Amino acid sequence: MITFFNRKNVYVGFDLKQFADIRTALSNHQIDYLPKVKNRMGQCAGHGTIRGRTGSMGISSDRMDEYEIFVHKKDYELAMKIIQTMK
Repeated sequence: MITFFNRKNVYVGFDLKQFADIRTALSNHQIDYLPKVKNRMGQCAGHGTIRGRTGSMGISSDRMDEYEIFVHKKDYELAMKIIQTMK
């Protein structure tokens, strides 16, 4: 089980295709992972969200969602090797 205390980040970025490719590669190698998607415009900013306070004009739609993938610390080295061979 991957928890806050035993995980390491192997990917953070805005590319949905790369996010999906890494998840597929990790699954193919039987490495457990924890995906996380953050909508940057939905984050709280005092009273309400960023989008609610400032709007989204000028913000690229491909930069609104930030993707992260975490693996267990014991799988980190192998996961990084797999990701490096994908590039």
